[in-house]
Amino acid sequence: MNYKKYLNGRLSDDNDSAKIIAALLAGVAVGAAIGILFAPDSGSETRSQISDKAKDLASSVKDKVQTAKDSLSVKADELKSSANDALGKAKEKYSKATNDVEDSVEGAI
Repeated sequence: MNYKKYLNGRLSDDNDSAKIIAALLAGVAVGAAIGILFAPDSGSETRSQISDKAKDLASSVKDKVQTAKDSLSVKADELKSSANDALGKAKEKYSKATNDVEDSVEGAI
């Protein structure tokens, strides 16, 4: 049997390719887990390293969320200010137009 043709035919199929990629990723994850478990460090050191990395990751995520929250707050304040300015200008134009109409009506009478 010609294995190159068989493998090429199987890899060209999208469905099978997705399965192969999923299996490859699962293998990498299992290999990483086994590598951590069989590392020369003791179990308590390994758990401590995992815990420290998880805390660092959580801290990083919290910082990024806070930065995004602050940025959105600033943008919201800017939009509110712009909206208030536009509303003020619209009120001025309405008031001026109303006064002009009243003056025109009084001048016509």
